[in-house]
Amino acid sequence: MLIQKKSKLFLVVAAIACVGSIATFIYLTHQRYKAYSSVETGKVVPGEAIMATFVSPTPRALSELQNFGTPETQGFIRQGIQAFQQQSLAGTAINFNRDIQPWIGGVMVALLPRDPVKPASEPQLLMVVGIKNQWKAWLFAQKLKASSDIQTQQSQYRGITLSHYLEKSGKQYHVAVVNDQLVIAASAEPVKRAIDTFRGSPSLVSLSGQSHLFLKSANLSHPLVTVLIGDYDRFTKEMATTWPEASPLSLSSLSPLTSIQSIILAVGVEPEGLRVKAIAQLRPTATISRRSPEFGEMVNRFPTETLAFVNSHDLHQLWLQFLSLGKNNPALENLSRQIRLGLQAIDLDADTDVFGWMDGEFALGAIASEKGVLAALGLGGVLLIETSDRPAAERMLNKLDAIIANSNPPINIEQNVLAGIEVTEWNDPKQGTLFGHGWLSPNLMFVAFGGPVVEAITQKPQHPLNQSQQFQSISKFLPSPHHSYVYLDMEKITAWAMGYLLASPAISLQPNRMTMLNSIQGLGISATFPDVSTVEVEMVLVLKPKS
Repeated sequence: MLIQKKSKLFLVVAAIACVGSIATFIYLTHQRYKAYSSVETGKVVPGEAIMATFVSPTPRALSELQNFGTPETQGFIRQGIQAFQQQSLAGTAINFNRDIQPWIGGVMVALLPRDPVKPASEPQLLMVVGIKNQWKAWLFAQKLKASSDIQTQQSQYRGITLSHYLEKSGKQYHVAVVNDQLVIAASAEPVKRAIDTFRGSPSLVSLSGQSHLFLKSANLSHPLVTVLIGDYDRFTKEMATTWPEASPLSLSSLSPLTSIQSIILAVGVEPEGLRVKAIAQLRPTATISRRSPEFGEMVNRFPTETLAFVNSHDLHQLWLQFLSLGKNNPALENLSRQIRLGLQAIDLDADTDVFGWMDGEFALGAIASEKGVLAALGLGGVLLIETSDRPAAERMLNKLDAIIANSNPPINIEQNVLAGIEVTEWNDPKQGTLFGHGWLSPNLMFVAFGGPVVEAITQKPQHPLNQSQQFQSISKFLPSPHHSYVYLDMEKITAWAMGYLLASPAISLQPNRMTMLNSIQGLGISATFPDVSTVEVEMVLVLKPKS
């Protein structure tokens, strides 16, 4: 009988342990989800935040990231992370790997507006850290309290404990645990605003508009970092007011983009490498060109030897936008003035003679070649421009031909026919063909640098760029159709740089930067317009698998 009772007791204890283990597993899994959730973190970030950045180093994303790069590349990355940790924790007895990493989840850093009661104050930083292991977080808090180098004071605010830590070095920070999130700021006010938000004030989660895409990390599969600028105009004004000592060019280059209302920028890891996605919400008054054709004819003209390829539309409209940006930007205004003056020196008007007729699709490419005049450089370039005003384009080309013909030393202007295409060549008696231009179709003009490239562009290649494995491996990961496209074959570009650019003793590149370049296979960028008020730009950085 006693044995039966003991057996029953054992079964009861085992059942309780089993249920407890399941409950603990569910609880810990839920905590881990909350720790890496931008939605949970966003619940305590005030909706008035000027900017918010969420770092989500989830185990899945980090494991994906470890599949790429050479050992040297990963070594440089580890060194950079360690250096950042040492600098940020300098002067403290805190060790990141031992004291912080075991319990830290996702981290959100928000820039809050200046205190309205104190107009002279600066915008305040608020950090919210997800807690994935409450026990280890508690142990860390006890270590801080027990440290003789740190003074601790505690108070209550709306039912939540607010801790004030003061180090001997003078560093101070205020901390509170809100909704299983650790809220940290240099002063008490941002922490109190986070508590107010948790108690019912508007948060990032409660806002309408672009915030839902921020909380979803722009729909990336394995996000690492996501940034939200909810009010772009307010952000640039705050930056200029708060940090006037910052580079005038960097701040002034942000301010003129008045057509942008808000921006989301996200970086994530995917099987092919890294993906960067930017989503800009435009103001109702903004006007954009939304033509989004599939790229076919122009990319078919470029051979597989192409190192870089850019495809977009309406250079004339881009020129007008550039001029508009320059109205509030002295650096851009000076650049546009120099362009105008340079063209005026050869009797060309930038608005009418040059950009005015460039209203169609265009493509720009760099093609590897070691023949003729390109032997010393290793590559040449091609520009294709579609136009609805061929007479205007021909007037510009005729003016350029006349200038070159009267140059000193003289350059011969020669007419030739290549693959059935009439070509005007600028021929140097000693080096051969320098430039060539002509019409591939009634409305498609080309200008090419280097005789071998002139010959290549006048005939359709047997192996066009868009059929190459490298091009397809990048383009298939980008949205289609798209308005604009950039393709870089980083393996070929790096090989070219090593053979030609870096061969010069006047040009040097640090070994770690060269190592980083060697870990990249290619890069693709595309721009799309999902609707009249949204612009999406995606970049895919295809990385070499870990060797």
